[in-house]
Amino acid sequence: MLIEVKATLRQGDRLVSLKFMSNGTHLSNFAGNKKEWPVYMTIGHQSLKIRLMPSTHTVVMVALLLIPIMNHKIPPKGLDEQRQRNRGVLNKALWRVLQPRTIEQNPDAESGYFNILRADGNCSHCKLILAAWMADSPEYSNRHHLERHVCFSFECPKNALGDYVPPHEQHPWRDHKLYRTLTDANTEAADAEFSSRHVHRE
Repeated sequence: MLIEVKATLRQGDRLVSLKFMSNGTHLSNFAGNKKEWPVYMTIGHQSLKIRLMPSTHTVVMVALLLIPIMNHKIPPKGLDEQRQRNRGVLNKALWRVLQPRTIEQNPDAESGYFNILRADGNCSHCKLILAAWMADSPEYSNRHHLERHVCFSFECPKNALGDYVPPHEQHPWRDHKLYRTLTDANTEAADAEFSSRHVHRE
């Protein structure tokens, strides 16, 4: 993706990578077990020393994700349906936050540019691109609708985790477009395909 975006840059333009991070934050056990799920954004090409200094404001909060209802209030017969709905809510909320910065949204040379003021007082013509998301294992599982303890990038069987796989034998990359197609199909065969890939339906 970075190569595709770089190919659209004109001479003198700059590519600015955006990094996002999130973490479910527990606030209190009083008044209904309150918590929030903030999403933070920072930019690449910064030293760790600068990024970790609060006074530089290099990390900013861009969204608070919706917190679905707690499962313990759901009757047992409705738990699977509620979990599926919760995953769908999370997926849609993240799509709203991230979609404007994807290559599909800004594929050509004229779109997606911003004039950004530099520290030396001059402006640079920059194109922004989503480069990374930092989160812990449960968040990755929730965001990608995966079973726990599976590979996030590849469709790797659980019993193969931890073993080195030569490049020519590696499992296929996860195809989220295929997962969406299977979701839209909504058939027993699609459900079986999801299960074989260790993915939950949206």
